[in-house]
Amino acid sequence: MNFMSYVAEVSREWGEPNARDMGRMTSQPKAKGEMYILNDGMNMKAEIAAMERRLEELEMNQMQEVQAISQTPLQAMPCAICRSYEHLVDECPTIPTEREMLPPQYQQPAQAPQQASNLEQAMVNLCKVVGDFVGKQEAINAQINQRIDRMESTLNKRMDEIQNDMAQKLDILQDSISRLANLNIVQEKENSPSQPYQNSKGIHEVEA
Repeated sequence: MNFMSYVAEVSREWGEPNARDMGRMTSQPKAKGEMYILNDGMNMKAEIAAMERRLEELEMNQMQEVQAISQTPLQAMPCAICRSYEHLVDECPTIPTEREMLPPQYQQPAQAPQQASNLEQAMVNLCKVVGDFVGKQEAINAQINQRIDRMESTLNKRMDEIQNDMAQKLDILQDSISRLANLNIVQEKENSPSQPYQNSKGIHEVEA
């Protein structure tokens, strides 16, 4: 299950308290450490549109409830003293002294049901879900970065060891090549025929 599907199902259950009482949410993770991962190929626009439609439904329900309450006609209350509909108790002319004994009668405005704040509560819950998801993603990213740093450190150390080993082997190879070259030069000198040294001055003395 991806994250957006989870949020959409949670938002649906906010508007259905009876369904939560009958059975707990089925979209919760099976394990404590389970996380939701955003797939690259999922249709984000469709999920966001579904969430917007759900919020619009909650807002429409709230508006209809408030409108129904505002359109409820107020019923006229008769005077509690003379039962007349022409005046209130405070304005009753028959027994003026009874005004202090009777409390003023007011029509109590109808209160909106508790579901009038469902939209605000849904937004708060949605922000909490998003915040929890972002916090988990940041923790996961921190762990991944730490693992990457450790892998890079290990790889760099291994590369340094390989380079040092290659440098040592290269030095040994160059030393061996130099020795072979010197040995070849010595062998060439030994195999070449020796030429006698001629003294031109000595030759002239013998001839004389």
